[in-house]
Amino acid sequence: MRKRFLLISTIFVLSAFTLAACGKKSPSSPEASSETTEEATTEEPTTEDTTEKETPVSTATEATKSSTEEVSTASKKDEQAKPKTATGTYNGFADTNSVEIELSNGNFETFLVNDDDVKTALSKKSEGSKITFTYGAVEGQANKEILSVK
Repeated sequence: MRKRFLLISTIFVLSAFTLAACGKKSPSSPEASSETTEEATTEEPTTEDTTEKETPVSTATEATKSSTEEVSTASKKDEQAKPKTATGTYNGFADTNSVEIELSNGNFETFLVNDDDVKTALSKKSEGSKITFTYGAVEGQANKEILSVK
């Protein structure tokens, strides 16, 4: 009889501890953090002017529209136009088919490189070296293509 009493009382005490432990909210639980946040946000008003000024926020579509308006792709007419010559600082390959060049006016531009002879000539140049090159438009591309390097 005594063993049965001890077993039942032990089960009862363990159950009480388990329920008590599960009922408490730990500091990392979501419920506890929302209470903490609510307490932190209930501040007494001050006499200072704390109103926020509204600023217009552009949407993602507006940002996309403005960025796509600036970038235009070349047409067949652009591709058939006479190639241009420019001078700039060679900054290296951006990937296997394009290079970055700082033009003499200070703008950075990425140019396509499709010709193997041009790729070889550019790979022999060191980054930061001045180069003179001819480039032209490629139909359907925003970036121009380097046709030759001097």
